[in-house]
Amino acid sequence: MKRIHIISIGDYTMCQLAVALQKKGYHVTGSDIVIPEEQRKLLAQHDLLPERMDWDTEMLVKGIDVVVPAMHLDKSNPELARAYEKGLLVMSFPEFIYHQNKNKVRFVVSGSKGKSSIMSMMMFALKKHKIAFDYVALNEMKGTSSSIHLSYDNRIALLEGDEFSTSPIEPRPLHLFYKPQIALLTNLIWDECESFPAFESYLESFKTLIERIDRDGKCIYFEEDMPLENLTALLRDDITGMPYKAHDTEYVDGQLMLKTRFGHYPIEVCDEYFLQNLNGARLACRQLGMQDKDFYAAISEYCTHFTKEPVSVEIRRDPA
Repeated sequence: MKRIHIISIGDYTMCQLAVALQKKGYHVTGSDIVIPEEQRKLLAQHDLLPERMDWDTEMLVKGIDVVVPAMHLDKSNPELARAYEKGLLVMSFPEFIYHQNKNKVRFVVSGSKGKSSIMSMMMFALKKHKIAFDYVALNEMKGTSSSIHLSYDNRIALLEGDEFSTSPIEPRPLHLFYKPQIALLTNLIWDECESFPAFESYLESFKTLIERIDRDGKCIYFEEDMPLENLTALLRDDITGMPYKAHDTEYVDGQLMLKTRFGHYPIEVCDEYFLQNLNGARLACRQLGMQDKDFYAAISEYCTHFTKEPVSVEIRRDPA
């Protein structure tokens, strides 16, 4: 049995990771100084709540296989410093996630906006048609009780990436660790910040992600985003580029419909941005073994369930 110690287990993402690993059969320990009530309840439910709220260097004992620090921590954290001192294997969150999924088909969704929406649509459609998959989302997703699911058997891993530094101790962008076989890029919308003082540095993060797509991989991208269109013009010869745009619709007897070669499918949202994400999700699910006709049936039902309210609660981490 693998033994994993999580530093700052009260962090939303690390709490989700702890529960997912326990369900997978790992022995998980963790520590923190403050744990929000929602995470506290979940950890207590799975008998993962630390006995005391403090950094506890005594927990870093012989036999721990991996130490995973939360993404906001730096080397001043006493547990992290002790882990390095004792020579324990320390892995950043995305590095650890990659190793959990290195033998799977890694499908990575990245871009400035729309990732959560596309993830939500894909997860709903895949579950509806019983295509098994693991997933790691950076946001709380509607329609599922967890943002992370890990297994030994599922052959697909659906991973949400972003362009910001992994942590103060790991400057590389999170999405660069995942090495996708299939990548979906939504758009490139630059806002000046400490991590990306110029557009060129922002663009470089996505250029490197595209370069890290596995050999004979695929890149799905929104074709009406000009910086993204320019980047994908440089795809290697072995990578298949798959552009998408907003899905076609029309009104039939007052009902908004998706126009498809299989007929019309009712939807509830007349929004260009939503229709862009929907079409990206359709192409994505096709690469994972779903027929378009099955996707349309699922997404029509998805619209009924989830478009009356946001499909995800954004938990945007601060740029490191």
